[in-house]
Amino acid sequence: MTASNLSADWLTTWQQEITATLGTTLRSFEDTFGYPPGDNEVFLADEESRAAAAQLKEVVDMPQELISLYATIAELSLPDIDHGYFVHTPAQVLNDIDQYGPVRVTAHATGVVFGSDGGGILFALDSHGRVHRSTTASWFDDFKVSAPTLIHFLEQLRQAVTAFARR
Repeated sequence: MTASNLSADWLTTWQQEITATLGTTLRSFEDTFGYPPGDNEVFLADEESRAAAAQLKEVVDMPQELISLYATIAELSLPDIDHGYFVHTPAQVLNDIDQYGPVRVTAHATGVVFGSDGGGILFALDSHGRVHRSTTASWFDDFKVSAPTLIHFLEQLRQAVTAFARR
């Protein structure tokens, strides 16, 4: 599944594919790993998350891709996939911007933190639509490009879920 823009249709299909793969995988999770899975889910946007997303338009140099994501997807929680993956809610992004501001992703660019992994590594989106990954669990250390676009990042997440399901 590929797309050139982050449309609601593309995001809905992406969410449905991940949900279907998780459903199959999580049924046998406890038998395989010996403990019950956490809450692994992609949450669709609702009125509350859309209202918070609308507020994002008012702050910093908010990447349009993030606004598009939050129009359809409110949050992603995959604590059992690899080290865990999380796409923060728009309300959390707003809170983080208030608390920390944008992060420096390169010498000349900032980004908005929108996600993390289970070890505290952060994911930030810059104004050019590139996803950066922190090199440590810190808002103030180096970031490296992780995906050229948010779509590529979301595809990487889908591939991680698919690979986990094949175990």
